[in-house]
Formats: sequence, C-alpha cells, structure tokens
Amino acid sequence: MLNQGNNFQLLHLSDSEILFYENDTIFKSTTKPLIQLKHKTPIAYIPNLKHNGYYKDKQGIIWITSTNGLYKITAKTNPFTVLQANNSIRGIFIKDNKLWVGGYKASVVKDLNTENNHYSKLPIVTATRFIKDKNNNLWAGSTDNILYRLKNKDSVLSVYKVNPFKELQVPHINPITNTFWIGTDSGLLYLDKSNTVKTYNKYTDIEDAHIRQFLNTSEGLWIVTHKGLFLMDAKSEIITKHYSKATGLPTDNINHIYKDSDGVFWLATKAKGLIKWSIKDNTVKTFSTQDGLSNNTIYAVYEDDYNYLWLPSNYGLMRFNKSTYDIQTFTKNDGIADNEFNTFAHFKAKDGTLYFGGINGITFFNPKDFISNTNTEHPIYLTGLKLLKKNTDEFEDLPINTIANKPVSINYNDQILQLKFSLLDFESVNKHQYAYKIEGYHNQWIYTRNNTISIFNFPYGNQTIRIKAKADSDMWSSNELAIPLFINKPFYLKWEFILLSFIMAIMLFYYYFKWRLRKLNKAKLKLEAQVKSRTKQIENDKRIIELQAEELKTLDKAKGRFFANLTHELRTPLTLIIGPLEQIIDTPPPAAILKRRANGILNNTKHILGLINQLLDLSKLENKQMPIELVNTDIVAYTKELVDRFQALATQQHKVLSFESNHIKWPTNFDRDKWDKIVYNLISNALKFTPKNGNIHVVLNQCVVNKEDAIELLVADSGIGIEEKNLATVFDRFYQVDLSSTRANDGTGVGLALVKELVDLQNGNISITSAIGKGSTFKIVLPVLPDTLIKPYVPNHQNTFLIPPVKNNEDTATTQIEQVEKLDVLVVEDNEDIRDYILQCLGQQHYIITVAKNGEEGLEKAMSLIPDIIISDVMMPKKNGFDLVEDVRKHTSTSHIPIILLTAKSEIDSKLKGLNRGADDYLTKPFNPRELNIRVKNLIQIRQNLQKRYTKNGIQTEDSKFEKEDIFISQLKAFILNHINETDLNGDVIGKHFGLSRIHLYRKLKALTNVSISEFVKDIRLEKGLMLLSKKQLNISEIAYEIGFTSPSHFSRSFKEKYGKSPSQM
Repeated sequence: MLNQGNNFQLLHLSDSEILFYENDTIFKSTTKPLIQLKHKTPIAYIPNLKHNGYYKDKQGIIWITSTNGLYKITAKTNPFTVLQANNSIRGIFIKDNKLWVGGYKASVVKDLNTENNHYSKLPIVTATRFIKDKNNNLWAGSTDNILYRLKNKDSVLSVYKVNPFKELQVPHINPITNTFWIGTDSGLLYLDKSNTVKTYNKYTDIEDAHIRQFLNTSEGLWIVTHKGLFLMDAKSEIITKHYSKATGLPTDNINHIYKDSDGVFWLATKAKGLIKWSIKDNTVKTFSTQDGLSNNTIYAVYEDDYNYLWLPSNYGLMRFNKSTYDIQTFTKNDGIADNEFNTFAHFKAKDGTLYFGGINGITFFNPKDFISNTNTEHPIYLTGLKLLKKNTDEFEDLPINTIANKPVSINYNDQILQLKFSLLDFESVNKHQYAYKIEGYHNQWIYTRNNTISIFNFPYGNQTIRIKAKADSDMWSSNELAIPLFINKPFYLKWEFILLSFIMAIMLFYYYFKWRLRKLNKAKLKLEAQVKSRTKQIENDKRIIELQAEELKTLDKAKGRFFANLTHELRTPLTLIIGPLEQIIDTPPPAAILKRRANGILNNTKHILGLINQLLDLSKLENKQMPIELVNTDIVAYTKELVDRFQALATQQHKVLSFESNHIKWPTNFDRDKWDKIVYNLISNALKFTPKNGNIHVVLNQCVVNKEDAIELLVADSGIGIEEKNLATVFDRFYQVDLSSTRANDGTGVGLALVKELVDLQNGNISITSAIGKGSTFKIVLPVLPDTLIKPYVPNHQNTFLIPPVKNNEDTATTQIEQVEKLDVLVVEDNEDIRDYILQCLGQQHYIITVAKNGEEGLEKAMSLIPDIIISDVMMPKKNGFDLVEDVRKHTSTSHIPIILLTAKSEIDSKLKGLNRGADDYLTKPFNPRELNIRVKNLIQIRQNLQKRYTKNGIQTEDSKFEKEDIFISQLKAFILNHINETDLNGDVIGKHFGLSRIHLYRKLKALTNVSISEFVKDIRLEKGLMLLSKKQLNISEIAYEIGFTSPSHFSRSFKEKYGKSPSQM
C-alpha cells in the first residue's frame, strides 16, 4: 500500500512511473513494486498545493492545475555528471576501471567500482596526458620537466627528467616499433633503450613545436602541433610531410585531430574553429561561429555512434551533426561543469562514455542519452506582424489571419516591418534558435535567438520571408513559416511611368536632334572649308618638314661617315709618324734607314697638312672668305705639268695616265691656286677608283660659252663607275659612294665637294657622266675672267698638294722568306705604308710574313697557308676585317688561328664587335711597335698553352674559348679510335673524313698539338694499347694487331720509347 503521510496526494500513476505530492514537495519514483517507495527523487517544490488536475504532454512536461494557478514541471533528467568540481582538469584516463585525473590543484585516482566520492591523491605535480604500455604500466606527462611511470604491481613511481626545462606533456608509444615518444612544449623527445631521454633532431621544423597529440592511422604517425601537422613514417620513424598554412590548411595552430570511417580528418583548432579536411583531394571546409559554433577555440574532436562529433571549447560543449552540419551547444545551465574546457583533458571510454575536463571539474556522459529527443519537432507560429510607416513613430498592427490568401502589401517608403513568432516548446525556451531569409534576396540564412525580427530596405515586388526554428537539439523544424509580401514600387519605377517618360524623351530628342542637325550642318560646312585649307597647309608643312628631316638625317649620316673616315685618314699617317719616331728613339738606326724613315715621316706629315688645308678651304668658301686671284699664263703647259706629277704614281699602280688639248699653247686668265686644287682632286679621285691596267685621260680645251671664251677640262677614267641614283649627290659635302667592296683607298668625302665649291666660286659649271663598270667623266667649264682681276702671282706654299710618293721596292720588306723554325704571320692591310710599317715592327728574325691587300685576298691566303697568326685591318675593300674574322672562324682548317685587328676606330662598340666576331685581340692606330710585338707573342704563348692542353691525355678542362678546337680534337680522337686497327690510317684518310687536305690537316694539328699526324695517331694507338694491357685480357701480339701496328716488335719499340718500359714489363 502507498504510505499516505502528511499532505500526501497521488498525481500520476503508470506502469513505470509514480508522481506524488508530500510535504510541499513533488516526488518522482520508478520503484517496483509500487508499494515500496524507497527511491524517490524530488523534482519540484510547491507549497500548499491543492490540485484540480494534471496533464503530461508529448515532451514529458507535466502541467498541474490548482487553486493557486497553473504549474509547469519539467521531469527531464540531466544526462551530464560532474566530478572534481573545484579542480582545473589537465588529464583524464581510465585503467582497470579506475578514473585517473590530472588536476591543477591535485592529481587523483577514483575507483569506479564504488559509489562513494573518495579520491586517492597521486604523487604527481600536474599530470596531463596518460597512456598505458604493454605491461599495463601507467605513464603520465606533466607541466614540469618530469615524465612519470606508475608500475602496475608495486605502484612504485619512476620519474624521468630532462634538461633544459621542457614540459613533458604528451607521452605516446608507437605500436609498430614500440618507441616511446614524448611531446613537449618545445620539440619532440624519445626514450632510448637505456631509458634515457633523447631529442629527435631529424626534422628542423619540429624542434620548437608545441606538441599536443599523437595519432596512429594508415598514413602513419600524426604529430599535432601549433605549427601544423607532421606525418611520420611509422616504420622508419622519419617525418615525411609537414601540413600547414603553406600547404593549404587554414591555420597551423591545431589542438586535436580525428579520422572518421570515411577517411576524413576533423581538426580542432585554436581560434579557427573546426576544419573538415580530405587528405585524398586536399579539400578543406572550415566551420566557425558564423556557421553556429559557440566558440572558435576547440580542444578535441570525438565521434559517437550516432554520427555526431563532440567538441569541447572555450565556451560550452558542442554536438555537431556530420551530415547536416547542425550544431547544438550545452553550457553550464545545461548541467556541464563549466563553459570553458582545457587542452589534453578528454577521454573516450570503451562503452562510449565521453569525459571532458575544464576549469571547474570533469563532465562525463554517454551520447546515447541524447538520442531520445533528437527527432522531436515543434511547430512555429507567426504571432505578430507590425509595420512602421513613413513619417510615423508608432507601429501599426497588420492582420495575420489573411496572409495565406493575400500577401502583405507594403509601400516602398515604409520604414520597418516587424515579425514576431513563437516555437511551441516549453522545456528549453532559453535555447530556442531562429533563422530567416528573404527568398531571392538573401543567399544564406540569418541566425538569431530573438523571436522578433525587423526588416527594412525592402526589395520591390513579390517577396517571401521564410522563418525556421529549433529547440534544444540540433534539428531545425521542417515546418517553416512562409510570409508572402508585396512591396509597391514608387511611381517613377512603374512601367506606365517609364513608358510615358520614354515616349516623351524620344519626342524631345527628335526635335532637339532636328534643330541640332541644322545647326551642325552649317557649322560643318564652315569647318570643312577651314579644315580643307588647314589640311592643305599642314600637308605642305609636313612635306617640307619631312624633306628637311630626311636631309638632316642624310647630312648627319654623311657627317658621321666623314668624321669616321677623317679619323681613319689621320690615324693612318699618324701611325706612320709616331711608330717610326718611337723606333728611332728606342733604337737609333743607321743613317740610311734613318733618312728613309724621316722621309716617310715628312710625307705623312704633309699628307695630314693637305687634309687640313682642304678642310680650311671648305670653311673659307662657306664663309665667303676666299677671293679670286687671276694670273695670265699658259694654262696648257701648266696643266700638263700637274698631270705629269701623277705619272710615276700611275705607273706604279699599273694605270695609264694621258693628257691632250686642242691648243699647244694657250695663255689665258685663271686662278692658279684654285686650278691646282681642281686638277689634283679630279686626278686623285680617278686614280682611286680606277682598277689595275685602267686608263685616266685628261683633256683641256678652249671653248665658247655665250659668245665668251671658256676653259673646258675633262677627266675621264675606266673605273668602277657610279650608279645613276648617286650622281646627284656626288658633289655633296661629306658624301662618299658606299662601294666598299670595290674601293681601293680611303677618303674623307671632301675632295669633290671642294672642287664643286671652287668651280661655283668662279661662276663655272661642273657635271658628271658615269656608267657602272665603264667609268666616269668629270667635265668642268670655267669662263675666262676679265683682266681687271689679275694680280701678281705669289705662290701659296700652304696649299701645295703632296702627290703620294712612289714606293721603292727596296724599301719594302720581303713579304715571304722561307726559314726554318719561324712562325708564319699573315698581314692583311690595304694601306701599303701601314703594311711596310708592320713588317718593320715585326722584323724578319722570328717570322715568315705574308701580306694581303684586302679581306678577300687575306681569306684566300689564310685558307691556303694556314698561318700561325693573322694581323688584319678593319676598314678594307672587298671584305672588311670583321667579315674576315667571321669567315676564318667558320672553317675547320683555320678556326684555331689567333687574330689581331688593327683599326683607326677607337670606339668601344667597334672593339666589342670585333671581339664578338672571334678576334683574339684589338689594337687602335696609332700603335706602339713594342705593344704589337708583345700582343703577338702573348697570342703565340696562348697557342703554345693550347698545344700543352691537347698533348695531355684528354681535354682536362672545359673552356668556351676553345670549344671548336675541343670538338675537333675529340672528333679526331674518336675517328682514330674507330679505325685504330687499320694499319694504313694516315693523313690522307683522316683529312678526307674532315674535308681537309693532308697539308691543311697537318698544319692545323701541328698548331694545336705541335706533333705531326703520324705521331698523333701513334700516340692514340699506344694509349689504347696501355689500356688493353691493364685489362690483361689479350696478349702483346693480339694487342699490337688490335691497335693497328704492323708487328708486335714495332709496337714494343714504340711503347718503350713513350713509356720507358716494354709491354711485357707493365
């Protein structure tokens, strides 16, 4: 029977539950049989209850009606249990059904087999992580520098210390290798076989890492740190990978990781929330407070049997649905020990019970206790709808019962729409959560815990506001509120107004366009006339500017050529002045040689003076400071005398110079000085451009022009001729026809310009007729000026022109003298004086010197002679020095020959151009004879070093300068080795393979190795024989025939001569 004591009232009776009222308290009991009420739990205190009835709803809430009012009693039990409420927990472990707790105040152990609340204190300062080894010993990390081991049988405590100080927080045993690892706040340690703590130093990045977890998976051993994740090969125990922000993770600072059955890793991070990471495709998804987390610092990840993850954090314990990503948060109000949890303080028991430690004790529970109410849904209802209209201060209530049939109509200028709703859940009202969005306007749900929302800045047209809710679970209600709205547009956005405005705008635009078009047409006609006039003027100005620009450009190029040629013209005689003077000063020669050199210096000095005088004459003519000074004398005899001065030079050049006149004698008025310059320049020009065996014909006639006597002078040659397009510019100042391939001498481009100026000064006329390959004819007609201009003739010695001296063959050094042990030198220079000077500088004691007058001839002689060194000018006819260098370097037979370039151009670009083409050295005119000799000797020394390089056994070092020669020697050795057993292998056979004659091959090989072809072949044979002897696979006779010797005795003699030992002694 029921014990009906003081004020006893029975409220509810069922097969499994009794609810009764006694002594102002409502009790709940599930004791069976019902007559024994030993175990009763008070669930509510209600004084003086006089109930009229009671009701238990679907949520298990009991509603009691009484004379005092309506009472709501929540009979739900708390699934959480709290232990060690006043201790900050650092580590949790269960072993032998004992709960081991590492705490800030104390580390304790509790026997779970007893119901008492007794804890035994452990002799450990502050334990963090616990592990169990194969001997059932318990190991504990700590916040000091000590690792603890509690033996299973005798409970003797062993400690392992480390210096310098490190917090030995996370012990771990690798199940594959049985290595004992220790994670610290600053690096990774391990215990060796002697139980000595050692530092792992095979991976630099982990040496200062704060290690928080070890996890063995199929990938290996994961080490979780504040610097990311390190993956160690579990067998070799070598770290192979390091995952961090640099490899795509959102953060480095990770507290804990968990790998689920799908192979997905879940990462609990510090300040970056929860990370879902698929290592297979390296995809990452991050969950944060924006996605519903209560806090972004999470200390652990544990999965239960119901597809939920449990996440202790800095604010509450979260239950995370892996499928829907819905989140339920439990706080201190729900029965957990505290809202803030700690690192390392978490553990999952074999029965699925989860233990989480925080700053105020341990919270433990079994996740199955949360399954019963998971699918409970609660309906949500709209309870209020208010609108704050324009220019009002109070909200207006709107009807909510007609929403299903008619949308709520709102004007565009209304201020705020306020909606109020209610979730029919009375058990956890303070945990209700809501989300809303306007379809088509919001991309994501907007979350709130308030059951009232306010919306403003409405989008126009038909809209739908959707609202959903959830109670104390992770499931959102399936029945969402859908509130239809219609927001009226302002009149200026309605289509009727827009259409009317568009029509009016078109009409206005049409009338404006017609008015504007008439006005523009008038302005257009006026502007076209102005533009036409201005365009014509601009085109004329443009043509003038273009012509002036082209003229300036041409003049600039001509001046550039002029100064370059003038420099060359000056440097050449200066070389022939300075060089001999230096020779005379260094070594005074005999009187005869001294006189010859002094004459050469004098002639070259006069040549420079003549150039300067021509330039001065041009300057005087330009400034109109050159007067006409006539004399009356026999112009025929005087002209013939001028022509005769050139006869010796013409004869030396193998050219025929002739003169004729239609008068034997003709006294007349002419300016003798200017006539000298005209005749000299025309004959000099004809000799310059007339080839060997050519003709120059000078004709002087008396003629009549405009019924007045005139002097006619014709200078005709059988030279190279001038193209018709160049005839108009022949007399331009600084101009030279660019025919470098056929020009025999240099010039400045001043002579013909001076002739033209002198003829113009005397009111005369000059013309030219020419044909390519047939020659040119210059015709001058000068009027005979009156006697009034005649002045007494005073010779002007400053304007005396120097006819180039005739060379004495005795003064020219022999171009080729065959002497033994002398080096062959090829000198390529178009100026004969410079050639002679180079011969004098080099002398005949050490060199056999061959000369060439242009680059084309120089290449031919280089190909035929294979000289030891080439000295070449740059500016030459037919082929310049740059092209000569390039052609020499192209041919296998000549590519090794050292080349020195001589030039009057001192610019660095010119030097670089020559060196880039392959020249070995560069000398600028004028040059010192000793410098020339030193540079020649240096290049010969380099050639000798090259010989040493190739006479050694193989090419010792790579050198891009000798790349072609290295290739040639390598190919030569390879060819010989491929044909080494042929006894008739000789220079003819080898030369034919390389496209060289025997003599060319001999000269090239001699230059490179200083040995003959036969000696080179024999050396290769002997080297091969030495190699075969070292292998000891063949006898001496077999080796001799294998490497091409005609007999073993010949091989033995040759071998002993080279190596000092016979083959049998090796």
